[in-house]
Amino acid sequence: MAETARLVAERLHRLAPVDALLAVGPPWWLGIAARIRAAALDPDPPRWLVCPEADPVARDGRDDAHILADLDALARAEADWIGRPGALLADVRTARDLTAWLESLSHAARHRRRCADARRVSVGVVLVHHDRPRWLGAALDSLRAQTRPPDQVVVVDAASSCPRARAALDALAAREDAFPMRVLWRAESSLGAARGVGVDALDMDWVLFMDDDNIAPPGAVEDFARAAATESADIWTCWAALFAGEAPPSGGSGADGWYRPLGPVPGLLARGNNLGDANMLVRRAAFRALGGFDPDPTVGAEDWDFLVRAWLAGVRQGVIPRPLVWKRLSPDSMSRTMDHDRARTRVVGRLRAGGLPV
Repeated sequence: MAETARLVAERLHRLAPVDALLAVGPPWWLGIAARIRAAALDPDPPRWLVCPEADPVARDGRDDAHILADLDALARAEADWIGRPGALLADVRTARDLTAWLESLSHAARHRRRCADARRVSVGVVLVHHDRPRWLGAALDSLRAQTRPPDQVVVVDAASSCPRARAALDALAAREDAFPMRVLWRAESSLGAARGVGVDALDMDWVLFMDDDNIAPPGAVEDFARAAATESADIWTCWAALFAGEAPPSGGSGADGWYRPLGPVPGLLARGNNLGDANMLVRRAAFRALGGFDPDPTVGAEDWDFLVRAWLAGVRQGVIPRPLVWKRLSPDSMSRTMDHDRARTRVVGRLRAGGLPV
């Protein structure tokens, strides 16, 4: 189901600009495209005229029924007009002029895009490092190449012991860079705690978290900032392109895999992290209100835990369905070395404490 919605979104992205899009079919087909509209990433969004039709595939009792309901709700929320084809024809006949009738409709997506373009938000990056100076350099180079540079970067070293890592950080702290940058050292290796220290060192509206083994595509900060400027969510996650080796494939294609979260879909929160990766943009005030990431370094999946806690607290979340991070597949990454059962147990405990039947 999500794959069908993704393919529909890709097809719409390739269409020439139009004033209106008439969609006849199950609304959930438009669910991923609706997320793109919600993040104001479509530069010239058309009005959506949605004529719902029954789903050709019966899905009662299937596991993906939760996803269908979520995508359906997203598409309906983004529609500028929704109804049966007969009602559409009647409305047009009454107006006697299709153009005039279209102009009479609301156009929330275009208004959202214009507001996002006019509003500037401050974005700081918290980049956590541990004993990987070569990869840290590549991550910082990707931030220097952004179409919209971050307003500030804080590099937090989480107990590196490698002399080369310490020397690289000393040199980094002494240089002038394309953006204001601070380097902080911690004696503890907790990833969650290091991120919290980085947030405390920033004076920004929004914080983008990044790990030292990841790469930001050139438009990542710009797209995150535009989504933040819509004021429609307090946390923005994104899709990720996966790669192995020293550098991502040139040209932005040829990923070794994909991570395509759908966000907090009720009914699926405890089955796995389908909410988003730690490479997320968070309103600083919301991060502090939630108490940040769990500082326990022995569990892992602190991104899953943080996003579940945010959902339980009613914090608004959005997913940008585009790969705004190249995520390196490294054998010593936390996602490969952590105890997955223990991480899930923590999330299940949060949900049960919140009154959900898990």
